[in-house]
Amino acid sequence: MSGAPPGHVVVSPHPDDAVWSLGGRIARWTAAGLPVTVVTVFDGADAADAADGAHGSDGPDGWRLIAEPAVRRREDRAALAALGVTRISLGLPDAALRTTAGRPRYRAAPRLFGPPHPDDAVLPAAVAGALRPWCPPGTRLHAPLAVGRHVDHALVRAAVEELAAPGTAWYEDFPYPLRHRDHAGLVARCDPLTPADLDRWLAGAEHYTGQAVALFGGPGPLRDALLARARAHGAAAGHPYADRHWLRPGPPG
Repeated sequence: MSGAPPGHVVVSPHPDDAVWSLGGRIARWTAAGLPVTVVTVFDGADAADAADGAHGSDGPDGWRLIAEPAVRRREDRAALAALGVTRISLGLPDAALRTTAGRPRYRAAPRLFGPPHPDDAVLPAAVAGALRPWCPPGTRLHAPLAVGRHVDHALVRAAVEELAAPGTAWYEDFPYPLRHRDHAGLVARCDPLTPADLDRWLAGAEHYTGQAVALFGGPGPLRDALLARARAHGAAAGHPYADRHWLRPGPPG
C-alpha cells in the first residue's frame, strides 16, 4: 500500500498514547464515517533482548519488562479495532529497549525523561521518512506535544515538526501534566464530546490492560482519570465533556 487515504492520521509514540490521549475525538471521527489511521512508532523489539541484568520483573532492569512489546501490540490491535481505526506499526524499539553494542541506551527509568541518547539523533529523520507515505495531501495530522518530555514522545514531535504538514494538530500526552512550555506559540481548541463518544473511547482505552495496571492500578482508575480530564476540558469550554488540542495560530484576518 503506498499510503493512507486522506482523513485523520494520528501519530502515537507507543501503543495506548493515541487512544488514551485523544480517543474521544477518534471515536467521534469514526462514528461520522471519517477514515482514521493510527501510526504507532515505538512498538517493536523484545523486552527480553534489552533487559540485560534483569532477573524477572524484580531485577535491576525489571522496569523494562512492565509490558512486552508483543503484549502491547496485541492490546493496540484490539483497542483500535474496537474504534474502527486502521493500525500501522513502524516497529521501532521503545527507548527502554534500545541498545548500543548490547547495552541499554537508557540505563535507568528517569533517563527516559532526559536528553535523547546520541545514537537516537537519527530517529526524527527516520520517523519522518516513514510517516511521509501516510500523509498524502488533504490528510489532517495529529501528533503529541511531548508533554512530560518522555524521550520517545520528544523524538516523535521532532519528526512531525520536520514534516511541517499544514494544519498539524498537537494533542496532550496523557497522563502527563501540561506545562506552558509544551504549547508555547500554539493556541488551544476544544472539541465537545458526546456520551456516545465517551463510551466508545473508554471501552477502547481499557484494552491497554498492562499499562492500566502498571500506571493506575487497573482499568477502573484509568477510566476515572480519563473522565476527569474530559470533564475539565469541557468545563473550560462550556461543555459537559471535551477534548483539547493545540494549533499554530493562523494569519490575522
